[in-house]
Amino acid sequence: MLFFLHLVLWTLPMVFQMLTEKETFKCSSNHNCTCYKHEDSGILFADCSNLNLQSAPLFNDEVTGIILKHNNISEFPPYLPRDIRYLDISKNAIGTLKETSLSNYKALQNISLAANALHSIEKGSFLDSRYLTHLDASNNQELTLEVLVNISHDLSYSTAIRVLNLEGIQCTYGVSFIIRKYHIADLKTTQLEHLNLASNRINSLEFGVFSILPKSLKHLNIANNVLSFGLYIIEFGSLHSLISLNASFQSYFHQINLNNFLTACNDSHISQISSSDRLRYAVTDLNKPKITNVSSTLRLYIPPNLEVFYFHDNMYKMTLEQFAFTSMGPSKMTHLYLQNSIIYKLNGPIVGANTVRYLDLSNNFCNFISDYFFDGLKNLSFLDLSQNVLGKVLEDDNNGNIFRNLVNLTILNLRSNRIFRLPPAIFRNLNQLKTIDISDNTLREFSIPLENMKRLKRLNLFNNQLSFLNKETRNAIDSLSRKKKIYLNVTGNRFTCVCEQLEFLRWMAQSKHVKFMQFDDYLCTFRNSFKANFSDIDNLVQVMEKHCASYMVTIVIMTSLIFITLTTTFGRILYRYRWKLRYMYYVAREKYRDNVQRPDNTGNSSYYFDAFVSYADDDRRFVIELVKRLEGNHNLNLCIHHRDFIPGTGIADNITNAIHNSRRTVAIMTSHFLDSYWCMFELNMGRMEAIYSRNGENVLILVVLEKLAIAKLPFSFMDLTESRSYLEFPENGDDDDEVSAFHSKLVATLKCRECDFITLSSNTSA
Repeated sequence: MLFFLHLVLWTLPMVFQMLTEKETFKCSSNHNCTCYKHEDSGILFADCSNLNLQSAPLFNDEVTGIILKHNNISEFPPYLPRDIRYLDISKNAIGTLKETSLSNYKALQNISLAANALHSIEKGSFLDSRYLTHLDASNNQELTLEVLVNISHDLSYSTAIRVLNLEGIQCTYGVSFIIRKYHIADLKTTQLEHLNLASNRINSLEFGVFSILPKSLKHLNIANNVLSFGLYIIEFGSLHSLISLNASFQSYFHQINLNNFLTACNDSHISQISSSDRLRYAVTDLNKPKITNVSSTLRLYIPPNLEVFYFHDNMYKMTLEQFAFTSMGPSKMTHLYLQNSIIYKLNGPIVGANTVRYLDLSNNFCNFISDYFFDGLKNLSFLDLSQNVLGKVLEDDNNGNIFRNLVNLTILNLRSNRIFRLPPAIFRNLNQLKTIDISDNTLREFSIPLENMKRLKRLNLFNNQLSFLNKETRNAIDSLSRKKKIYLNVTGNRFTCVCEQLEFLRWMAQSKHVKFMQFDDYLCTFRNSFKANFSDIDNLVQVMEKHCASYMVTIVIMTSLIFITLTTTFGRILYRYRWKLRYMYYVAREKYRDNVQRPDNTGNSSYYFDAFVSYADDDRRFVIELVKRLEGNHNLNLCIHHRDFIPGTGIADNITNAIHNSRRTVAIMTSHFLDSYWCMFELNMGRMEAIYSRNGENVLILVVLEKLAIAKLPFSFMDLTESRSYLEFPENGDDDDEVSAFHSKLVATLKCRECDFITLSSNTSA
C-alpha cells in the first residue's frame, strides 16, 4: 500500500504537466508555429516557416495544412498528420525524395518541394498520391529534366493532377537539353492543365513531344530556355486545349557573379530509362513529316483555343516578314507579347491574326514599319510601339498609310521613338482612339487633327520640345472636353512666358474640362531665363497681360515708324531713279514685244533716224520749217511725232522707240516745252538713253528758242546749261547769216558721229 502511495505521488506531477501541455498544445509541438484556419477552405494551417528548424515538429491530427518553408530540414518529415492535404516544404535542404516518403499521405493535394537540394526523386514517390493536384519541384538545379520520366510515370496513375511546376531544375550554365518523347510519354493519360518547364536550358523538343502531351493542357511555360527553330514547331497546333504559351526570354543573358563560380552545380545525370523504352518512343524517318511544297509565306500552326502568346525578351535578331497564323478552326488569339527583343523591321503583313486585340512591340530597336504590316490586324485595340526608333518612318508617312487599317484602335503608345515631327494625316482613320502617348520624343509642334477622335480621353505629350499648342489643337481639345473630361499631360516641355504665347497660357488657365496632369510641375521661361511655376497660373497670366499690353503699344509704334521710314526711303529711291526705271521698263518692252521693227543697217549706220526732234505743239511751225530745211538741203532723216509715230502704239512706247532708234535727240526748248508733260518725258528719256545705252555719249541736243526757258530747266539738267552745251536760235530770226550759221552748226552736230558734241556746240552762242 505504501508503495502505491509513493507511485501516485511520483507520477502526479508528470500527469499534471501532461495535462497542462495538452491544454496549451494548439496545433504543433513547437510553440513558435502559428495556427490559423483558412477562411475559404476551412483548412487548419500550421505555419512553422522561418524558424531555423532541423526537423519537423509534431502536429495535431486536425492540422491538414503545414508550412515549413525557409528552414534547414534535410530529410522528408515521416510523422506528419495522415490526412494532410497541403504541404509547403520549400527552401529547405532535402536532397532525395524516396519511394516511401509520401506513402502515408494519401490525401495530399498540394505539395511544394521548390528550392531544396533535391537531386533525385525516385520512381514511385507519388504513386500513392492519387488526389495530388499541384506539384512544385522547381528551382532544384541538380534534379535535371530526366526526373520527368519518374514523375510522369507516377502521375499517370492520378486523375487529379492539374499543375506541374518543374522550372529551373537544370543548372544555369551547361550543355543544352532536348526534351524527348520518353520524358513525358506517361503524362498523356493525365488531366494536366499547367506545365512549367522554364529555365532549363531546353534547346529543342523531339518531333512528337507536342502530340503526346495531355490534350487537357491549357497553359505551357517554356520561357528562359535556348530554344532553336525545329520541326517541333509544326506540331504546335496539336495542343488543342492550350490557352496560353510562354516562350519568352530565349537565349537570355544571365548576369554572372562570384557565386556562380564558387557554387558547384552538377546536372549531368545518366538517364535510367531502359533501352526498350527508348526504342519504343524513338522517332524514325517514317514518322517525320515530309514537306512537299514550300510557300513563300511562313506559317505557324497554332492551337485553335490559344488566346495569349508570350514571345518577349528574346535575343533573336530578326525582321518580321510575311507571316501567317493558321489553326484547325476559328482563331481565338487575342494577345501577342513581342516586346524587349531585337525585331528591327516590321515588313509583314501578319495574316490570320484578325482576332488579336492586344499587341506589344515595344523596345525592339525597330526602325521600319511597312505600309501593309498591320493589314491583317484590323481588330487591334491596344498597340504599344514605345522605345523603338520609328521617328524617321513615321515622319515620312505623309499619307497616313501605316495605321490606316487600325480603325478599332483605342490605345496607341509611341513613347521614346525619336519623333521630331508627325504628319497631320498620320492618324487619319484612328477615330476610336481613347489614349495617345507620344511622350519622351522631340516634337517641336503638335498639329495632328483631333476633331475626328470623339472618344479621346488621354493625350500624353510629356517631355517633348513643345513651346505651345496651336489654336486648332486647342479648339479641338475644347470641343472634345464639352462631353467628357480630357486628361492632358504636357509636363517637361519648353514653354516660354512671352507675349506670343499669351493666348496659350490663358487657355491653360481657363480650361475647365481639361485636366492637366501634374499641373503644379509645369514651368515656363521668361526672356531673362527666369522660370515661373504654373501653380499660380492666374497671377502669371495677369502679369503677362500687363507686360504684353505695354509691349504691344511699343510694337505698334515701332512697327509704324519702321513702316513710315521704309516707305519714305523707298519712295525717295523710286523718285530719284524714276526716269531710269521707266526707261528700262520701256526698253525691255521694246526688246521682248518687238513692237517696232528696226530695219537692216544701211551703210555704216545702225540707227533708223539721224535725230528725233522733241517739241511742243505750240512750236510745230518752227519745227516743220526746220525739218524741211534739214531733210531737203542736207539729206538728214529726222523723226517728229506728228508724222513718224506709229498709230495704235502707246505714246510712251513711241517716244522710247524713237529715241532708241535715233542717233541724236533734239529738244526745242521753249516755255511751252517745259510746260508739256510728254516733252519733259522725252527730255528725260533722251538723257537716260545717253547714260545707259550709249556708254555716256552725249546724244541730247538742246535748241533754245527762248532764253528764259534755260533758266527754268530742272536742276538735273543744269550740267548742260553750265557747260553751255546747247544751241541758241538767233534772236534776230530775220538775219539770214545768223540763221544759216545756226543751221550749219546743227547739221554738223547731227552728222558728226565721232566728235564731241560739247566742243561743237560751245561756240554757237557767240
